[in-house]
Amino acid sequence: MFLQSNLSRPSRHLRSRRGSALLSVLIFSFVLAFVLASQLSLSRGATRLSNRGFYTNAALGLAETGLEQAMWSLTAALNGDANAWGGWTTAGDDASRQFSDFDFGKGATGEVNVHVSGYTGTEPVVVAKARIALGDGTGTIEKWLKLSVATSGSPGAPPDRSRSLFAYGLLARESIYATGGAWLDSWQSDPDNNPATPSVPWSSSVARDNARVAVQSTANGALWIDGADVYGAASVGGAGSSGLKMKDWDGWIGPRNGTAASQKYRVVPGSLSFDFAASYQTVNEPTGATLRAPYVLPRNVSGPPYYISSESIGTTGQTTVLQMNKLTVEGDATLTIKGDVTIFLPPSGTETIKVAGSGKILLEDGATLSIYTPGNITVSGAGIANSGPPANVQIWSTRNGASGTQTISLQGSGALSAVIYAPDADLTLPGHTDFSGAAVVRTARLTGSGAFHYDESLEYFTGGASQPEEAAGGGVAGTLSITSFEELDTPAERSPYLAVLAF
Repeated sequence: MFLQSNLSRPSRHLRSRRGSALLSVLIFSFVLAFVLASQLSLSRGATRLSNRGFYTNAALGLAETGLEQAMWSLTAALNGDANAWGGWTTAGDDASRQFSDFDFGKGATGEVNVHVSGYTGTEPVVVAKARIALGDGTGTIEKWLKLSVATSGSPGAPPDRSRSLFAYGLLARESIYATGGAWLDSWQSDPDNNPATPSVPWSSSVARDNARVAVQSTANGALWIDGADVYGAASVGGAGSSGLKMKDWDGWIGPRNGTAASQKYRVVPGSLSFDFAASYQTVNEPTGATLRAPYVLPRNVSGPPYYISSESIGTTGQTTVLQMNKLTVEGDATLTIKGDVTIFLPPSGTETIKVAGSGKILLEDGATLSIYTPGNITVSGAGIANSGPPANVQIWSTRNGASGTQTISLQGSGALSAVIYAPDADLTLPGHTDFSGAAVVRTARLTGSGAFHYDESLEYFTGGASQPEEAAGGGVAGTLSITSFEELDTPAERSPYLAVLAF
């Protein structure tokens, strides 16, 4: 019995060891719980901070969208659109409007209030207040922006800086389709705003992320991005994101170093805007043109079989205006442009300009070439060699809404540095082609590794000497110029606009 009693009862030493172990476990559990709680708290704090940073950028983009809406109405009014201020509340010389129902995911919603002071005058001021209500109920984020604008010719307008037909790098009336590695970016051919200094060609060392792409159509998928990158911003005519179609995670819209939204489309917040609209200018053919037979190089002349593969049009320092039915440069021929040359090719529904093989059109230093045609244009091979700014080569469509189609296409490894104004034409840039400048077209199709580089210096381009006055003003951005742009951060900066934005 004694032995059995000792075997069934733990010794005092054993009980002490078990008590120490239990105390150690309790202390360790307490420390672990404290550490985990601290880590979770830090993690939640970092997540909240990251979340607010994301929505802060989104609020800034939303405020910019409000400014764009006001700029569109100001532009449309200058171009005679009677419905330019439809949907706005106007009183005296002020106009205001709220754009709402913006969905930023995870329950976050946004709205932007916009007020335009002096909307009927020559120097209006636009203020936008964007507000995003966070989905977790932790509050709201606001961004305020102010934009001062002047119409060309007004006292506050910068000289020779009226907004142009090419305020957008690539503008299409109906659709833009970019796929298979195509990409769009920007650069400045005239970074110092001095035409007397040499222009800067596009290169990777001067590339920027300000490509501006816009589609006026309100159709679903009017902007179709499939394995292509838009390093800048995009606008669609629809009221929501249905205007954009993007293969899941296979495309990009926004700056290269931006952070895409947490959804299936890789769009940097603030890089996609809606309700885009544009007006278009009638282009008249030049007058006083000298008639010339269809021009084809290379060619043989009468007599011995003289083979002519090199020739020039125009005279250095002079203006030449020609009318012909066809211009073809192919084989190994070179056509040199001297001085300021304007060519009018009136046939419609046919190929009026063709550059193929090793043939090329070469612009002499300082020369300009303006082309007016309702016909088709094909550029391949050596293309049009323009060592100056893109504005030195101008292509103007004279279809002006006529029935049928017009095509402008680069082929092979064709390169083109130019401005294209052809709202009724279809632009094609296949793989390995390279376009620098700006274009207004009906549709645009970029495939393969085709590249489009928007020249930001064209934002204020008002037309060359060969351009008819009817096509020099108005258009996409009317005759407006931005005189100042600022973010309103402090209560003192926002105070003057509290009342007009309180709606």
